[in-house]
Amino acid sequence: MKIDKEKILTIQGVVEYTKLSKSTIYKRIMENQIPHHKLGSRTLFMVDELDHWIRNDGSMDDPLPELKI
Repeated sequence: MKIDKEKILTIQGVVEYTKLSKSTIYKRIMENQIPHHKLGSRTLFMVDELDHWIRNDGSMDDPLPELKI
């Protein structure tokens, strides 16, 4: 499955996309409460997963698949 790189966000992109503060996003990452992927030392977010997470009131009901770029 090919991933559209236009739909991958960094933490700053998530701040702009969700209007959450950077500290809130970091807290949710640490508590595994926001869909994210670690690629080396980088934390990346898929727009589709964030949209699903937002539509489900911030709950993650499925484990995340491995990110393959």
